[in-house]
Amino acid sequence: MIQTLVKNKKYIGKYVAMEDFDKPKVVGFGNTPTEAHKKAKSNGYSASVIAFVPNKNMVQIF
Repeated sequence: MIQTLVKNKKYIGKYVAMEDFDKPKVVGFGNTPTEAHKKAKSNGYSASVIAFVPNKNMVQIF
């Protein structure tokens, strides 16, 4: 899912709001999780899920 989003350069380094983890359609995005959620909510998706799209070669530890 994230690999697909990384291919679209406008999402790199951003938080994306998606309809659902099973439906990775981007419904909002922004520099913060709150911004992404607000955009998703304004698009009619009040229960979206948020993910961060890392920069290329960025190491993430969960």
